[in-house]
Amino acid sequence: MGGYQYRTYLMLLVDEDTLRLNVLATTALAIRINEDAMCVEALTAETTHRVDLKPAGNPVRYLRAVRESLSVLALGTPGGYPVFIQRWARSGALETDRLTRLLCLGEPEAVVAVAASRNLNDELARCAWWCLPTAEVARLMLAHPAVANGSTGPTLGHFLLDHLPFETASRLVIDTVKLLLRSHLLNDQEIGRLRAQAQDHVAWLVGFLSAGPQYLDARPESQTDPHTASFMEETGPMGTLLARTSSVQGKHFLRCVESALKQAIDMDTVVDTLNALGEYCKPLRGEGALPRSARALQHAVATFPGLSTEAFAQNRAEAKNAGQVRQRQTALITLSLCGEPLVTPFFANSDAVGSLMRRKLEPVLSPVFFALATLLNP
Repeated sequence: MGGYQYRTYLMLLVDEDTLRLNVLATTALAIRINEDAMCVEALTAETTHRVDLKPAGNPVRYLRAVRESLSVLALGTPGGYPVFIQRWARSGALETDRLTRLLCLGEPEAVVAVAASRNLNDELARCAWWCLPTAEVARLMLAHPAVANGSTGPTLGHFLLDHLPFETASRLVIDTVKLLLRSHLLNDQEIGRLRAQAQDHVAWLVGFLSAGPQYLDARPESQTDPHTASFMEETGPMGTLLARTSSVQGKHFLRCVESALKQAIDMDTVVDTLNALGEYCKPLRGEGALPRSARALQHAVATFPGLSTEAFAQNRAEAKNAGQVRQRQTALITLSLCGEPLVTPFFANSDAVGSLMRRKLEPVLSPVFFALATLLNP
């Protein structure tokens, strides 16, 4: 039945179109189908070629016949872009020798599969972008260092930068901002444009937090933390993190985290902020499972190995200083245990967004806000 159907579709193609598609496929690096103009375009090493189709009968059935023909020429099978590949192509599990052939099918989903492949290189990215210049394809390809550092990277980066104001989903905004910053394709003026948006839109701010504290614009402070000298007595990860969070950049990062949580509008802005915070303080924690509730978080902090429970002091001033250092140690341990698991049970049972979500999350995030206040307000 399948073979009969295939022959029926191919019989729809006029001889001239069949001949020109065969010639086109032998030289093409990539092929795309323009359904509105009823034409097939091919990218070759030197230029582009166009075949204007001459539909015989129903245009929809004729385009199906064109795709069948291209599939036979590229893959040796009339099935078009195989359904079974659709299920796993986005995971990047495609071998290199098939990627070029997938770009000659005229199928958007096949182009997405190429963009997601771990074997993508700069030349394939150039061809894929010619086939399907969309934000999704740009994000997938710019995540590859070989593409970001190649000739196609700047084109993708500027496209995403220009398209970003039109994105409405927090997930896409966060991922795009993070990707643009880490690609190192933007100049200072362009990064400034992103920062300006981050002041008014929390998803943009979370994108900065996810990219890393080095991308935030930390202005020098007139005063230094009077307790910084005390932190120098600490050694190991705790001492390093105490000093880091008392720096201008560290404090700015924590303020931005606090601001993002207070302005969070949906699950993605909450989860990605907590993940960024936990990653920042990660040297303190081990590889164990993260707490899944405020109570579990407090218990994990109370039983954290290595946390000093005694302060040896010769006078009241030393005792006070030792107590403040211990409070900061406890705060850092709290932040190091933050991550998506902390709010997973909440979002599993609630679809609240905006101010209602923030209000319902208050009991869950109260230890986090207390820890941030401890570090920011000595």
